[in-house]
Amino acid sequence: MADNFLDTNVIFNYSNYTNYSNKIIEKCYFFIKNKTGDFILCYAVLGELEEVRKKRARIHKAVIEKIKDSSYSFENNSLLSVRDVPKAKQLFEKFKSASVNNVEKSFSDERNLSEIKIEKFLQTNIDEKVIPLSQINPDLVNKIYDIIPNHADSMILASAIQLQSQEGRKLFLFVTADGKDLDPNGYEFLKGQFEINYPKESWKFPELLNFLFTK
Repeated sequence: MADNFLDTNVIFNYSNYTNYSNKIIEKCYFFIKNKTGDFILCYAVLGELEEVRKKRARIHKAVIEKIKDSSYSFENNSLLSVRDVPKAKQLFEKFKSASVNNVEKSFSDERNLSEIKIEKFLQTNIDEKVIPLSQINPDLVNKIYDIIPNHADSMILASAIQLQSQEGRKLFLFVTADGKDLDPNGYEFLKGQFEINYPKESWKFPELLNFLFTK
């Protein structure tokens, strides 16, 4: 039974599960609920979880502003990054006909329930916290970033590779639901590039489990 190194999105998806959730959120929820093996969390994921929570609050605020004022622009404001705009537009389309008070309450309830679930999960389900931020190998992060141009993902994956490369560490699963930067083909390409370009460094990769590519 392999242990599980959890990516941020798995925990966040788990925290947002309801009876009406999509398949990916459902997979993350039941993977955690029906836990097998130890759950491993790195400090880079802990940091990103906080950023994801803040980002959701900013998206919610922007959507409420748009409902209040149709001329409000998602593209030209200080709340949203370029990557957040599509999610804000999607939420606006869903709630644009609702009253502001109802939307504010719905968003507030969603955030509160999610954050309660995250805190409970962190307190009761984590078996091992690994690789403080100060111990992440910056050279390894840069090598990953050359291929996966996402700094947060590169830090998390570097943490997983460092842990897997420790002497005596059994093969564990890197568990994610990231289809943009950590799809199976991209992951195999990354491993291949390391084997070609850095063979003497003997970095070891965990096995990938990506819920976007499982039945």
